Amino acid sequence: MRRANQAVLRENHPLPTFEIFMTKLRGAKYFSRIDLKWAYHQLELDEFSRYITTFITHKGLFRYKRLMFGINSAPEIFQRVIGKLLCSCKNAFNYIDDIIIFGKTEEEHDEAVKRVVDVFRDNNSMLNEKKCIWKAQKLKFLGHLLSEEGIAPDPDKIETIRDFRPPQSKEEVRSFLGLVTYVGKFLPDLADTTEPLRKLLKLNQKFVWDKSQQESFDKLKEGLSNVPNLAYFNAKKRTRLIADASPVALGAVLVQFDDQNEPHIISFASKSLSDTEKKYSQTEKDSLALVWAVERYHYYLMGLQFELVTDHKPLETIFKPTSKPPARIERWLLRLQPYKFKVVYRAGKENIADSVSRLSKIQRTSSFDDGYNHSIIHIVENATPSAMGISEIAAESAKDKELVDTITCVKNDLWSANKANVYYPFRYELSAVGDILIRGSRIVIPKTLREKILRLTHERHPGESAMKRRLRSKVWWPLIDREAENFVKKCVNCLLVSQPSKPPPMQRHVFPNGPWQCVATDLLGPLLNNDYILVLIDYYSRYQEVKFLKKITSEAIISVMQEVFSKLGIPNSIRADNGRQFTSSEFKNFCKNHNITLITTPPYWPQANGEVENMNKSLVKRLIIAHNNKRDYKKEIEEFALMNNVTPHGTTGSSPSELMFNRVIRDKIPGIQDLTDDMLDSAARDYDIINKWKGKEKADMRRRAKESDIEVGDKVLLKNVVFAHKLTPNFDPTEYTVKERSGNEVIIAAGERTLRRNISHIKRLPASETISDNESNPTTSGESMQCGQPSQQISTDATSSTGAPAADPEA
Repeated sequence: MRRANQAVLRENHPLPTFEIFMTKLRGAKYFSRIDLKWAYHQLELDEFSRYITTFITHKGLFRYKRLMFGINSAPEIFQRVIGKLLCSCKNAFNYIDDIIIFGKTEEEHDEAVKRVVDVFRDNNSMLNEKKCIWKAQKLKFLGHLLSEEGIAPDPDKIETIRDFRPPQSKEEVRSFLGLVTYVGKFLPDLADTTEPLRKLLKLNQKFVWDKSQQESFDKLKEGLSNVPNLAYFNAKKRTRLIADASPVALGAVLVQFDDQNEPHIISFASKSLSDTEKKYSQTEKDSLALVWAVERYHYYLMGLQFELVTDHKPLETIFKPTSKPPARIERWLLRLQPYKFKVVYRAGKENIADSVSRLSKIQRTSSFDDGYNHSIIHIVENATPSAMGISEIAAESAKDKELVDTITCVKNDLWSANKANVYYPFRYELSAVGDILIRGSRIVIPKTLREKILRLTHERHPGESAMKRRLRSKVWWPLIDREAENFVKKCVNCLLVSQPSKPPPMQRHVFPNGPWQCVATDLLGPLLNNDYILVLIDYYSRYQEVKFLKKITSEAIISVMQEVFSKLGIPNSIRADNGRQFTSSEFKNFCKNHNITLITTPPYWPQANGEVENMNKSLVKRLIIAHNNKRDYKKEIEEFALMNNVTPHGTTGSSPSELMFNRVIRDKIPGIQDLTDDMLDSAARDYDIINKWKGKEKADMRRRAKESDIEVGDKVLLKNVVFAHKLTPNFDPTEYTVKERSGNEVIIAAGERTLRRNISHIKRLPASETISDNESNPTTSGESMQCGQPSQQISTDATSSTGAPAADPEA
């Protein structure tokens, strides 16, 4: 909950102060203290809040259903709930999970106890009978001694000072004077009293402890432990807890500051280190001092925000919520989750707890965390890889000079002189168990065993990521991930079944200098009708040519390409895949004879010819649509090719036809070119007009051409263009009427028959009546018949009704 607590909003429910209790306890003679079993766990968490307490184990995710000790708002919540339960109880109050019951007489006391017990029974609360105290005449509570005589300070608060032994070195004298100076304003004649001790601190003065120093020391101890100098605890004042660890003991001083920011010592405490704790590193000892001090003053600090002062600089970092401390310290930090504090660094000479830890009475005591040694051994055993024992790791670690130096630095806090050590960046996460170095909950493996560890971890050939996860769960050494990666890369069996390498960065085709220089080609098929499609695409314009083939031999492909090249020209290069049609000697000779460079893509790598491959996808899409709609494949592809060639390309921004032919091919959609007749090349138009006029003049002169005056409404005869026999006349006798004339084209009609002819195919009839051969001269008729020529209709007038000369029959 260290990170979650930063987001938890604490209740605004103040904890009661001792002044409130003092007014209720006046005249009381009998006291009882009830302790609730499991305290916070007796309150059930709301369903919506349970997910916040989720934690990870080797068996999966779990969450709390009841209020847990790690939630920093738990004291206020518990104080409020228990306070509500006791509001109906006379002569009873609670401070978090401690309930004090009192009475002026036995009857009053017993009645109050019965009432409180009944309330807890009715609300399904459990009591911790081992910690309960019943009907006592003296009771310790919040650093005070409750009795019939009234309220007095707890003797334990000053017991540590009274048991101080005399200093045995200048350093210990300096530490003791620092404590004295901290509360010097309460000690009369401080300068005179400390003079014998200050003489020992002179530079050339030899340390000799005699009677004057002992008298001064005893007087100062008495002054420090004198009751007027100790203040009563007030939850509203700024609170500071100072802790320190010496090689043999722990010390703590609880201090509060008044409105003038003057310090008042509330209590002293000390604890001797057990034989196991004396072997801890200095960082672990100072961490232990902080944790022990906080739990020692649990009833003072629960629910408050306080300063936790240490003279060990690394603890500022280690005690942050985002840190990754060693296994021992990690366990202790979990015990501090319910408290809200800030770790503050103060130099050793300013740490008044230093003398408490050094001069306190040394006696044999049990470890602060008895069960923890079993936990750390359990971690070591479970972190040891299979087929490798702890004794083997310990033996090789003792031979590894680098690890030996690191363990020495960890135990004696000598990192400042060993910054070149490769373990220096991880110094706040390291701890030692005998000759074994541990980072967090993982064993640090010596160099001689790392190759064996890698082999053991790589059994059954896990992947690179799985191998790393397996290693990280138990062991560690500098650059472990890199060595694991190299080990996997050298495994031949893993290489045989590994995934292909990542593709290299894409190399784009260089844009050609002009159209139809670089051409890509590919074959698509066979289709359902056994046809194949030959696709050619210009890399410059993206213009495509699509040809259907029945055969896909080199000869058939060459034939189609020659047809395309005859219209569009011969390209500089052709890019194709490794199909047999394109790698045959016949196709290579074709390219060589036409000065074409043949470029083939790498086998099984179609991305190298991506332009035509993308086009094939589009063609397949249209073929599927045509098949579903039962349309002709060829027609569908031809229409798609037209659409593609007139559509602006996504890369070039211009249509393929525009880049290929410098014009936009006209399709079904109207464009701006449909609105104007402007020519792009006026010089070509002028040249065309001049040469066409010259040719017209020559042809008209050679053909003796002249303008026809036939107009709409004229009666005309139609020239026979098909002769049934030799006696068929030049003109059909049927009379036609001119309906329309447009230039040299006319539309004529006779009844329901309408024809369109050139004007040279018709001849106008005169407006006057015509005479037949029966009315003419017999001789003429006879002559005409003798000549074998068809009869001619001759007008009686030399000129037509319009005054124009008669048409020349030969003309």
